Amino acid sequence: MAISRRHMLTAGAAGLTAAGLAGATPAVAAAPSGGPWTPAADLGLAPGNSAAANRAALVAGLSNSGVSVYFGDGDYQLDNSGTDIVIPSFTGVLAMAPAARFVFTDSAGRGLEFKAGTGARFYGLSTAFVTAPAARVGAQECVLISLTTDTYVEDVTITGSAAAGLLFYRCTRPTVVGALITGTMADGLHFANCQDGSAERITTIDTGDDGVAFVNYADGPASTGGRATHLSITRSKARGIAVVGQSRVTIRDAVVDTTSSAGVYCARESGEWVTRKPDDVTFQRIRIVGAGLSTPVTSSGLRITGAGRVVASDITIDQPGAHGVHAQGNDAVTLLDMVATNTPQSGFLMQEGTYSVDRLTAQETFGIGVNATGCTRFEYGTITAINAAKTHATHRALNVENVTRVFGNRVWIIDTQATATGYVAGAYGTQKGNLGTLVVQVDHGTFTVDNQSGLTYTRA
Repeated sequence: MAISRRHMLTAGAAGLTAAGLAGATPAVAAAPSGGPWTPAADLGLAPGNSAAANRAALVAGLSNSGVSVYFGDGDYQLDNSGTDIVIPSFTGVLAMAPAARFVFTDSAGRGLEFKAGTGARFYGLSTAFVTAPAARVGAQECVLISLTTDTYVEDVTITGSAAAGLLFYRCTRPTVVGALITGTMADGLHFANCQDGSAERITTIDTGDDGVAFVNYADGPASTGGRATHLSITRSKARGIAVVGQSRVTIRDAVVDTTSSAGVYCARESGEWVTRKPDDVTFQRIRIVGAGLSTPVTSSGLRITGAGRVVASDITIDQPGAHGVHAQGNDAVTLLDMVATNTPQSGFLMQEGTYSVDRLTAQETFGIGVNATGCTRFEYGTITAINAAKTHATHRALNVENVTRVFGNRVWIIDTQATATGYVAGAYGTQKGNLGTLVVQVDHGTFTVDNQSGLTYTRA
């Protein structure tokens, strides 16, 4: 049975006494799944110890151990210079008081690694550095958990890292519930080739790379599965949320605010980091603001590239660097109930592949409102373009070009500006199918259907 840090601190006679919170031996009746708590001091760790002594005691006390250890208030300095701090086969419970922290002495090095073992649990794990890391150093994560099974982490706070903040590497069913990760030089939370990784209530701020990432590298095991809910990503210097190569991943209930690259990203990658092809990925109930601001040519609110099946729904995108949604080279992407506003380029751009969309709204776009080019199949229920193509020479609210099969139902084209900008519905190149019913409100201009493909349509 899981036990939260908050429960541990408020459980009365069954929890921690006031004396325990003040630094004396905590009075805990039982750990979450057996055994009484062992005070960290009994293992030789104390805030007053040298960093080298705490390191030696931590490795000796937790390695190949199922101990349930509790760290009272204070900063426990750890010497993380030289070889990595590696704790093998820890299967116990590590809990920390609210004012307890591991403080690492080497800002350019990895914090610590828990390697192998089944069922380890961490409550209130908190880390920092004596001097905050100022530059990225490859593979020097703050906390690395590798090759473990059923690891559970709750209420973790990570302040600073020379690489990722919390990284799970080739783990099976790792779980994080509650995390605040700030000031990392690489990703905030990263799952690498993990089976069924789970994350809930994750906040990342000022990450040097992605905020939260599920990645499946081609040279690692073909593990699948992942779930993340209630995410808050702020000021990422890469993507906000990334699903790269990992299949069977669901991301729900997230806010992404200000990213250098795409706000939400799903892709197969080659080059330096070769990944598998993501498939069966779901994004739902996500708000994206200010995504892709540092790389506006290629970055968008939602970017899907080289994927299999992806479903994205209930997503709002405002002020991206380029397109609201840019999807390219995918097997089968479904977009539902989405709004893209104030986009420098297209509201929705779909290129190559198969796309099924319904209830899309592109509003106040400087590029084309809804733009499908070179696709195998483009099928839509209802799409709406409001005040589109504000600076685009084509004036196209809708553009369908060189799509093998077009199956349209209804298009709303609305322009209420004093000088209309988006008043063209265009169909170009060799195509078969229909544009459906066009419903038009252009207050100060003449609506035009530029139907060079000869697709059928009706006017409401």
